[in-house]
Amino acid sequence: MIAFIVFFTQFTSAIHGQVYPNTFITFRDTVYLQSRSAHDLLRFYTAAKRDITDSLTGAAMYLALARCEYLMGIAYKTENKTSEAAAYFEQGITWSENSLAAAMTSEGYLLLGSGISFICQINTSYGLRNHRKIEENAQRSLEINPDNLMAQHLMASFYILAPWPIGNVQRGERMLREILNHNYLSLSQDDLFNIYLILQAACLKQRKNQEALLWQQRGEALYPTNNFISMLVK
Repeated sequence: MIAFIVFFTQFTSAIHGQVYPNTFITFRDTVYLQSRSAHDLLRFYTAAKRDITDSLTGAAMYLALARCEYLMGIAYKTENKTSEAAAYFEQGITWSENSLAAAMTSEGYLLLGSGISFICQINTSYGLRNHRKIEENAQRSLEINPDNLMAQHLMASFYILAPWPIGNVQRGERMLREILNHNYLSLSQDDLFNIYLILQAACLKQRKNQEALLWQQRGEALYPTNNFISMLVK
């Protein structure tokens, strides 16, 4: 699943309550626009990690580093380089665990569940053993902060993308629609994109192709060059 972020200049933008250096913002937006190869993104990734370790400490630093790993993993996964992607996702899980050791936060559990989700998409046997951990970490995130919309998104995505008999596409779709109905005006551009993305996947799984096209068009209006749906539905 995809649970990432968008916005502006150095130490003035906040992502789910956390500030990030401008190099991270540039790195993230370049991944979302899919305008460069994963290899070309490495210099953006290196610069973002350097500035994160120079400017942040403790749990905040580990959370930011985890996001860097996940973004790099996504870049490789979109090129079908799954072994490279898995290595970054695994390191992201380690940083998420380090953040929770420093402070038990809603964001820490959210990123841990997201990392597990990414590897579940790559490795079927890992997924069969660990899909429930996505739900468990989303729930822990929500216990700390019931208003964490991306933790709600992760829970809904779990139901939509998990294999039978764990999954429940209709339940996940209802949850995402409720997030939109009650929080549309407060959602950032990337949060909206991620919700549209998973709703598109949910509709395709149910063969509601016309409705899936509507969600696709909404996502394309936000990031015209992005094709992350290919990571979720073949």
